[in-house]
Amino acid sequence: MSEPLTILPVRGIPQVRAGDDVGALVVTALRAQGERLRDGDLLVVTSKLVSKADDLVPTTDDRAALVLAESDRVVSERATSTGTTRVVAALAGPVMAGAGIDASNTGSSDLLLLPHDPDAAAAGLRAAVVGAWGEPVRVGVVLSDTAGRPWRAGLTDFALGLAGVRGVDDLRGRTDSEGRELAVTVRCLADEVAAAADLVKGKLDGVPVALVRGLDGLVVDGPGTRARELVRSGPEDWFALGRAEAVRDALGVPAGSPLSESCGIESVHPEPLADRIARAVRVALADPAVRRGGEAGVGATSDGDRVELRADDPVLLGRAWARVEVALAGERLVGERLPDADGHGLDGHGADGVVRLRVRER
Repeated sequence: MSEPLTILPVRGIPQVRAGDDVGALVVTALRAQGERLRDGDLLVVTSKLVSKADDLVPTTDDRAALVLAESDRVVSERATSTGTTRVVAALAGPVMAGAGIDASNTGSSDLLLLPHDPDAAAAGLRAAVVGAWGEPVRVGVVLSDTAGRPWRAGLTDFALGLAGVRGVDDLRGRTDSEGRELAVTVRCLADEVAAAADLVKGKLDGVPVALVRGLDGLVVDGPGTRARELVRSGPEDWFALGRAEAVRDALGVPAGSPLSESCGIESVHPEPLADRIARAVRVALADPAVRRGGEAGVGATSDGDRVELRADDPVLLGRAWARVEVALAGERLVGERLPDADGHGLDGHGADGVVRLRVRER
């Protein structure tokens, strides 16, 4: 019979400072509470310990700039009461809010960055633990961090870095209890271990490490699964951009850019309809080919729930009209064409070179 699953908090680890040997600190804490490392044990270590030991402290406290610097791309951004919050594809690998930059339990530092190669950090920590233990032992290391998930409230821990761990269980091709072949089931064991370990860890209790015992089948002699392999990217990423960001990107206003800032960013708080309309118009006319820059440009005004576009060139007017409709859709709004001054409705652009729209919620 296999050993039962046990998850133990590792207490007594002191405040980590730059240059500390985290592996030695973990081993000392284990011995102090009478625990011996066994073959097949897993250590789940909060990534903040590595960030502190590696002195991953930014040289600026401009958090918004740091988030952009620590990311490959911006997935979504929203204005909040304290600034702009961005969900990004972090240089560390995962997609997460604020690039994982942390301001809690950071010791003497205001902010801490994530290691850019968490798998290498986990491998280094694994070697340090084995070295500090002083005798051969087959252990796995999960470097954990905390993040939210789309469509789910609250936060959970996940595997940011892995060393010596089989991180997935691919059940595709096998059959369920009723004989049906499994086609898509790939369990992310590494994330399950990280989340389970957080039940005995925690920011408030000051317990940054957990010992997981009874999952020796997940511990391998080699490097094992890389946590970066667990991040869906490229064609597998169905959610590379948020709703508003996908529309704005198509109109040439990419998230995280100065142009996005100047056009205005959707707020997490309720906004007046007029403000949303005005932002959509700015996004639509961000294209230099349509915004007014000379006699051939397009002029636009918005007032309340009305938008008016003017241009002498009917082609430019039509292009601007189409872009405004798309930008409004990105704000979950729709524009309805109003009759021209001469009474014409939806047929043509109107003899006066003007398109007038009434805007409403979708």
